[in-house]
Amino acid sequence: MNAMTIAHMAGVLTSAIQAADRLELDALKGPALADMDLDRIRNIKRDCSTCISLLDQLGRERR
Repeated sequence: MNAMTIAHMAGVLTSAIQAADRLELDALKGPALADMDLDRIRNIKRDCSTCISLLDQLGRERR
């Protein structure tokens, strides 16, 4: 995996986190989502953040 691929993947994951942030904010404004759905959104955000950290670590190790 080259540096461009790592950067692209991190960008996609960052976009996913931003989309999940918007879903979470919308859910908190109204009763549209159940608590279980909020937990899933938060899990997605956490998993994406973990992946970004791992990609960052991989990029540093490759240098």
